[in-house]
Amino acid sequence: MKRLYFVAEDVETCERVSQTLHNEGIREGNFHVLAKDETGLYQHHVRSATTYQQLDVIHTGERWALCGAAVGLAVGLLAWFTQVLPWGIDPFTVVLMTMVGGLFGAWQGGMVGLSRENYKIAPYHADIEAGLYLIMIDVDDGNRSRVREIMNMGFPEVRYRGKDSTFVNPLARAEHIYHQSTH
Repeated sequence: MKRLYFVAEDVETCERVSQTLHNEGIREGNFHVLAKDETGLYQHHVRSATTYQQLDVIHTGERWALCGAAVGLAVGLLAWFTQVLPWGIDPFTVVLMTMVGGLFGAWQGGMVGLSRENYKIAPYHADIEAGLYLIMIDVDDGNRSRVREIMNMGFPEVRYRGKDSTFVNPLARAEHIYHQSTH
C-alpha cells in the first residue's frame, strides 16, 4: 500500500476532499489529515492523523529493538562461550537473552519515539508549521492513479507533495522518501 501526501490551505478543503474520496470508495481509515491546529479538523469531522502517524513510536521502537536484540545476543553468546556464570548457559538461554534485549530495546525506543516527529512526516514539518494541512491518503496500487486524478481534477488548489509506502522500515531515514512538489 502507498501513502500519497497532499497539502491544502484550509480545513474546508480537507473536508471536501474527505467527502469526495469517501464517496469514491476510499475508506475513512485510509484518509488522515495532520495540522498544527487539530480543533478545526474535529469541528469539520475530518479524521486527524493518529498518534502513530504523528510520532515516531513504531519506527524508533523497531530500531531500538534491533539494537537491544543485538546486545542481548552478544551478551548471551559471550556468557555461553565463556560459561562465567555459576549456572550453565545453553542455546535456549542465548535466545531468551536476545528476546529480552529486543523487548527492552523496543520499550525504550517507543518511549524515545514519543518525543520525536514521525520520520515519514518530518519532510513536511515546515508546511505544517506554516499552517497548511497535510493530507495523507493510503491507497493500493489499483486506486493510486484514480485518487491522483480525483485530486488533480476536483481540487486544483491542493498540491501533491509526494508518496511513500505505509510500511515502517526501521532502517530508513527521512531523506529516503520520494517527494515531488508539482502535479
